[in-house]
Amino acid sequence: MLSVGQAFEEFLKDLELTDSQRQEVIRQHTVVRENLRHLLAPHYATDFLSGSYSRRTAIRPLHDIDIFVVLGETQGRPSSHTITALQRVQQALCQAYPNKELPIVQQHSVNIEFSESRIAFDVVPSFKAVDEEEYFIPQRDTGQWICTNPQRHEELSIQANERAGKKLKPLLKAVKHWKRRQRSRPFTSFHLEAMSYSAFARSPATYLEGLVQLFEHLSFAVMRSCPDPAGLGPDIDKYMDTSAREAAQEMTDEAAQLARRALAASTTRQREAHAHLRALFGPEYPERGGL
Repeated sequence: MLSVGQAFEEFLKDLELTDSQRQEVIRQHTVVRENLRHLLAPHYATDFLSGSYSRRTAIRPLHDIDIFVVLGETQGRPSSHTITALQRVQQALCQAYPNKELPIVQQHSVNIEFSESRIAFDVVPSFKAVDEEEYFIPQRDTGQWICTNPQRHEELSIQANERAGKKLKPLLKAVKHWKRRQRSRPFTSFHLEAMSYSAFARSPATYLEGLVQLFEHLSFAVMRSCPDPAGLGPDIDKYMDTSAREAAQEMTDEAAQLARRALAASTTRQREAHAHLRALFGPEYPERGGL
């Protein structure tokens, strides 16, 4: 039987993409981006990867990869309609992949999925502010342009991970796995990441201690407003009302309790600790344990 520390680290490693999966993702996003560059011309400036994949906090099975497409520069908010930018991307994807189902226009992006690899791409159209490291992305339901900076989000993610002794990103992946197992999702993945940036002032002694600390922090943080970490866009948590916050707090409290029980039992009652972590993470956790 693996020790608790060994089993938890093995579980964390198994959330990572395999080398073959990583190579397939690189191949696919390279092709999609090349097609967009060609088909969006002359309404195209540059593109880059964003979201959890670029921040290296995505877990397998990988669902969505964000491609941030810059259609040009703007003085102030773009004058064009938000739906125009979204439809322009949708039409380009239709041209590139005429035999696929119609790409789906979402709130900020256009989604296209490839059935063989089961990888989907969220293509986000944007305009870059002149002389500023800011970007405007569309919000379909309001027709407004939202200011953001995914590159700044990536920098903040790296800084928070460094403060935590590079343990934050692996622990975030564990919490994302836990989140996927819930009947109702307590919060979005980006909200989870934004809340986590203030979880650690220093490195936790072990991954398991860090897991307890992260769940306890999330239970507290989800009840408070969560501004855009880049200080540009609307609050990340604007989708939540009081009842949603209370439900999310209850779920994270229960998870923190299981993690605390696992930590308390980890040195002298390892089978019990394994059982608590199995209850938390499901069959993907490598040891069954027993109470």
